[in-house]
Amino acid sequence: MDCLELLGKMPEQSVSLILTDPPYGISYRNHFTSRKHPVLDGDCGIDYERFAHESYRVLEENAHAYFFTRFDCYPYHYECLTRAGFTVKNCMVIEKGTVGGIGDLGGSFANNAEWVIFCQKGRRTFNHTTLMRNRKKEGMKFHAGRALSKRYKTRFNACWFGAEYPKATYNSAWQKQNEVYHPTIKNVEFLSWLVQISSNPKEVVFDGFMGTGSTALAAILTGRRYLGAEINPEYFEISRKRIQECERREG
Repeated sequence: MDCLELLGKMPEQSVSLILTDPPYGISYRNHFTSRKHPVLDGDCGIDYERFAHESYRVLEENAHAYFFTRFDCYPYHYECLTRAGFTVKNCMVIEKGTVGGIGDLGGSFANNAEWVIFCQKGRRTFNHTTLMRNRKKEGMKFHAGRALSKRYKTRFNACWFGAEYPKATYNSAWQKQNEVYHPTIKNVEFLSWLVQISSNPKEVVFDGFMGTGSTALAAILTGRRYLGAEINPEYFEISRKRIQECERREG
């Protein structure tokens, strides 16, 4: 199903978190890989303004939303999301699992990061998780008047680079080993971090562009529910297979 078709059927405030990677209208195709991916459905462009308004409508009050974007699409996406009512808090920059092999190889920098627009509808504070240990010992005072340090981080950086953070995407070796192929496939562990930071168990995580189902897997593995759409029949079948295998493993 098309994302906008699904959104039109959904009632107001029916999901607790949005975590999605909409097509940017760039007709993505990587010519520097032995396995050619088809041009993504929707990459001729979607009605992003309508998508932003519908996303705001179906999201609960005081909830978070994450929208993947690209440097040249960011201004327009930012404008659409703010006009829809979202408060944009950050643009996160997350290290990829592989370096991009498209564009002007001799005259531009390699793309090794994903951009993610982090929004709020109303205001929701971050969950306290056990995802990352604080470097300072528990109980230490950072500044006068501040609470004592916790064992685990309660506030994360906007840029996630280095070994302590999960990568945003899987590389081609992972795709070949797991026989799951998609040009923009996201790392389930990375998505699960965002899910844990921004939602509670049994809440509904929405991804209108599910691809091969990574957001659904992140929801299952963290005890959340999921809802989403995928327009491409091949990717839908891969997603369904991955979800069934994950649910079987999780019991």
